[in-house]
Amino acid sequence: MAFGLKTFGETRLIGPGGQAAAFPDKGLLAIAFLGFRPSGRVSRTELASFLWGEGDDGGTKALGNLRQLLSRIRQRQRELEVSFLDIESTDIALCRDTIGFDFEDLQPARSEDAIARLDAFLRIMSGQFLADMDSSSETGQLWLLERRDFWLAEFASALDDAAALLSHPNSASIKDAAARLIELDPYSDVAHQILMRVYAKERRLSQARLIYDRYKQQLWSELNTRPSEDMLRFARLLFNDEGRVTSVGQELTPELAGSGTPEPALSARPQLPRLLLLPPKRAEEPHGWAPISGLIEDITIGLSRIKTMAIVAPHTARRIAGMAIDEADRLKQFDVSYVLETRLHERNNETALYATLVHVASDEVLWSERFRGHPDDFPDTYSELIARIVLETAGSIVRKELSKIRTVSNPTAYQNFLLGQHSLSVADLPGIRRARKFFRAALHDVSDYASAMAGLARTEHLEWLLTARGDEELLRLAETHARDAIRIGADDAGGYHQLGVAKLYQGHFFESMEAFLEAESRAPSHADLIADHADTLVHAADPILALDKIKRAIELNPLCPDLYWWTAAGANYCLEEYGEAIACIGRMADQANAGRLAAAAYAMLGDQRSARREMRRTLAIYPDFTVDDWLMKVPIREKWKRDMLRDGMRKAGFK
Repeated sequence: MAFGLKTFGETRLIGPGGQAAAFPDKGLLAIAFLGFRPSGRVSRTELASFLWGEGDDGGTKALGNLRQLLSRIRQRQRELEVSFLDIESTDIALCRDTIGFDFEDLQPARSEDAIARLDAFLRIMSGQFLADMDSSSETGQLWLLERRDFWLAEFASALDDAAALLSHPNSASIKDAAARLIELDPYSDVAHQILMRVYAKERRLSQARLIYDRYKQQLWSELNTRPSEDMLRFARLLFNDEGRVTSVGQELTPELAGSGTPEPALSARPQLPRLLLLPPKRAEEPHGWAPISGLIEDITIGLSRIKTMAIVAPHTARRIAGMAIDEADRLKQFDVSYVLETRLHERNNETALYATLVHVASDEVLWSERFRGHPDDFPDTYSELIARIVLETAGSIVRKELSKIRTVSNPTAYQNFLLGQHSLSVADLPGIRRARKFFRAALHDVSDYASAMAGLARTEHLEWLLTARGDEELLRLAETHARDAIRIGADDAGGYHQLGVAKLYQGHFFESMEAFLEAESRAPSHADLIADHADTLVHAADPILALDKIKRAIELNPLCPDLYWWTAAGANYCLEEYGEAIACIGRMADQANAGRLAAAAYAMLGDQRSARREMRRTLAIYPDFTVDDWLMKVPIREKWKRDMLRDGMRKAGFK
């Protein structure tokens, strides 16, 4: 066969001497299209629609374009003295004996050897299928996307098959193929997992970890998502059980996975309150509100990001709702602490959603609200509705759990964790030290309680911040406890969150930002996390983005801790919005800790009287405070921000 069509990467018609032969691009696309049709034949009308679409004229223009294209193809085929397309009055047929396709060598039937088939992919698939081709029609575009996805899936399958036969001599080709697939499909779980497995087998675990970390960061920065559950499970096995990774070509078996340190007993885990979300009750299906079908799933996803409760999965919730037994018995059987009931009602073209949260043990209604509106309005307010229900549900459960602590003599690990969180709602040293006591009590009962370990790290960085003494030991402890939290619960945001803060105050801005990206990929709606990320951006001299983030955090947590407003004040100060900075400080329950910033803002506005008042208040708390000493301890990335703060505090009267 003298001619061949190269379809991967740059599309080219290859002649008898191995040289590229000119041919109309649309003609090459038509040849490739026919190469996948078993009959090798297509009508003129269908081919015109594939290449150009029908348009408003019923396809008349497309047929005219096709006639011109076929005329050019005939001319070129005469010049080449070969016919690739047999052009008939109504149909166009592919002359299969005159042209071959590179993808034919990738068919499984061509090679039963998995390694040889993978080598063929590595040799032939240098780029995406018809990467430089496009179609003017929706049909053509969809076909191209489907074909590209098909060949990426085939490449991944070939790689997976070859990796199962991994040995030292062929490890290089496995790595090369995995790297090639990542170039073509940057979000391929298969390619990343196999590349990590190869390095693990070679005992280069740090390289495997680097690949995983880059992949997670790429997913978050480009797609605003986290790795799949399959990838997360794979990474846990690979990095938590590194010494037992014996084969790159197979998953760790349950026997291997369980041969190390046993998991702590379930009874030793913190007992979280269990929430059941019942599907909406309704007399009839409301026809005007399509999004309702996913309501419970979306609320469940939102609540699942909150680490202070356990959520009954939607599938189980639907099964429980349909059981023909007494409701109290159902809830007791599944150890349900709280129930969120929802009910839909439609009247006069208006849909209303009723949501009610009930404490099962006392049959007490903790929260109830009605959401209503015209069905056409709900798609625009759907996300706001979900966020409101999630916020109210979580807040009500935490308040109820806190109230129950007064009636017990020995709080559980979970209740001590809640007390620790509650103690941090006001940013002062007594509260921070109380919180530390509660977090330690939780860890005394459950040593591998990741959230409590992260809370301990938080108390240490907050104490460093408030005392302004530059105690490096506090930051060292904060980093240690944050890394312990990551080790205990790699999927939990808390450890990465606190590592990001510790690295910020150590002046390692890049590492801090990486940790926050990891944390936000795990908990994109965690208000405290977003607020601390905003604080990092203030210190890194990106006040515009910082202000966007802190506003988002306040939206998620309207009754927020003082630290939110303190961060908002810092961002506004950097933007020279001194009045806004003072207004934010005014929202703090305890404004004394932000006295330095308030004094500087008043001074920059020319209100010397208020600036002096804030300066005296600050020195009463921190009598040894000096501007230069403080600026040496606080990490600030850009000189201009440091100069702004120094200028403001000097004008306020600080030494």
